[in-house]
Amino acid sequence: MKPNNIITLTAFLTALTQLDEPLPDNIQTQLHDISKALIVDPDNIIGKLDAIAESYPPLDKVYQTELTRIEKTGERTKGLPPLPLPTEPTAELTNAAFNAFSNNNSVSAAKIAVKPNLLQKVRDFIHGRTVND
Repeated sequence: MKPNNIITLTAFLTALTQLDEPLPDNIQTQLHDISKALIVDPDNIIGKLDAIAESYPPLDKVYQTELTRIEKTGERTKGLPPLPLPTEPTAELTNAAFNAFSNNNSVSAAKIAVKPNLLQKVRDFIHGRTVND
């Protein structure tokens, strides 16, 4: 998976966990389609998450905030070169995405599938920090 897709997936899942209402049916249907294709070819479908978020303003607002937060967290200071981004998502991230997107209510499913420390682990992974589990 491309590094930016890992960031996109992380931001999208984080945004889902912050919504209070279920997604509209048309958006939920699109996520079901993504869940089916996620295992086969994740790079070709992850880009669709941007379009899905943009089509639903409450989701897009939180999603854009999360993207910005993840990107700012990764900025390095003192002229040090950035760490290379990972090219493979964690199994936890992929499983959480599949479980959330394939559910009839992705908002509530994301809140269950995304464990409190999962997103921090993924952010650490994105920014090249080792995680001791």
